[in-house]
Amino acid sequence: MPRRVLILATVAACLAVLAIELVMRWVTTQPSGGPQPVHRLARSASDPLPMLWPVPSYRLLDQNGQTRTPEELRGSVWVADFIFTSCRSVCPVLSAKMVQVQRAIQDPRLKFVSFSVDPERDTPEALRAYATRWAPDEPRWTLLATTKESLAELAKGMKTFVERQPDPDATLHTSELFLIDAKGRVRGLYGTDGDSFAQIIPDARRLLSELGGAPGTSTAVAAEDGAALYRRAGCPGCHEVGAVAPSLAGLAGRTVMLADGRSVTADAAYLRESILDPGAKVVATYPPSMPSYRGHLSDAQISTLVQYLEGWKASGGAATAMGTSPGAAVDPVCGMSIHAGPDTPHVTHDGQTVYFCSEHCRDRFVANPGAFAKTR
Repeated sequence: MPRRVLILATVAACLAVLAIELVMRWVTTQPSGGPQPVHRLARSASDPLPMLWPVPSYRLLDQNGQTRTPEELRGSVWVADFIFTSCRSVCPVLSAKMVQVQRAIQDPRLKFVSFSVDPERDTPEALRAYATRWAPDEPRWTLLATTKESLAELAKGMKTFVERQPDPDATLHTSELFLIDAKGRVRGLYGTDGDSFAQIIPDARRLLSELGGAPGTSTAVAAEDGAALYRRAGCPGCHEVGAVAPSLAGLAGRTVMLADGRSVTADAAYLRESILDPGAKVVATYPPSMPSYRGHLSDAQISTLVQYLEGWKASGGAATAMGTSPGAAVDPVCGMSIHAGPDTPHVTHDGQTVYFCSEHCRDRFVANPGAFAKTR
């Protein structure tokens, strides 16, 4: 081969490698709605998990006020994410997925770590309350408070992004789960839906099998009643925060207004569908953020959960069992439980503020307030 051709070929190859490296660096820092990272592309079960980068060093306080470092996790496989406790969008989805992995793999050698991206408000106390709401019986989950400086270093070392906004509730951050091996190396990133999320469980099991020895003792509960299942599945994480999801207190049998303008009755079929296909009938004023529990709960567990929700209405104990969420209200027209926020449709009537699930219900009320006096 002529020398000039050889030089050109070598230059072209180097440019190609550089281009691939730049693309990988770029796509791994994009929000989840952007391009998919190279290491999340389809691969066969026999392909080795990639060695991505080492977890950076940190010294952070956990939800119990104890100092934690990554060295404590050496010898364990772990799943990590970035959240903040007042988040109303992607964080509840991430935490719901974290709980799903916790339930799927009971091996105590698998740990879970959530890094806060809200240094000002996410104190150990706030993180402890968040953990109690989501997974009160899960000792493997550590939630870590950060400072502005430690968060910046952590995000840089994890090759991800955290973008603070004027409104702290609008902080932008990664919506992916990180899988980390026993030597502290990131081995994969996973989205919160579809094939990407489905892959994290077999990949975590593969890393656990590489540890050798017998799997750890399972802490799985042989049988769960409705109350325990509701709690351990992480349902309170969203449904006891009125700004995130509608309250389930007394929901069974009520009329529910949907985002597309339809209304349905919250019967057993609706409750089951909402667990399996939550995007099919999204409640008005709420985002379509609930993940599906298809494949994560058995038919028997779903039936138990539905019966439990129906029982709240029958027993009249829903309000006592669930509590009243701050900002919760009931639409006097359709009877739907809603979050009463500044953007919720409302009117002032007889000196009181009355909230509605939609403009449609508000207009019906304004046209004839007396017709709904008994339901207010």
